[in-house]
Amino acid sequence: MSKTTNGSDRRNYKRIQPKPGKPIRVNVNGEDFIDIFNAVDISVGGVGLKVPHEFKGCELNQQVSFIIDLPGETTKQCVQVKGRILHVSGQKFGVSFTELTPANREKIRKYIGERIKEESIVDWLMYELSNFFRPNS
Repeated sequence: MSKTTNGSDRRNYKRIQPKPGKPIRVNVNGEDFIDIFNAVDISVGGVGLKVPHEFKGCELNQQVSFIIDLPGETTKQCVQVKGRILHVSGQKFGVSFTELTPANREKIRKYIGERIKEESIVDWLMYELSNFFRPNS
């Protein structure tokens, strides 16, 4: 895996961490690799992944496919998405989603909303209001 980063840390969407004890599992499929990782954080724009080992075949700007298992209280939601590796830093790499259906975007948005609501009702209200005024992208 390339050890360089592009230095960009601009965030356009609210990122949240998974609930302790309920990891977000991410199946990553690249040209020369398939692996499963835990997400460090997620937004409707991308996901941060912890890579406990260095694996070959994963480079910056590489297109990859994902199946993301979002944990729920009663059932989990599976989201299929394509993305591009934006940065690598130690055991973490960040991915920007490049192909995300409106239905899958909504699943991620709802998961984030529920996680925020668990932490703070005020933050959840602010998140919901920001989504109300944000154009669908």
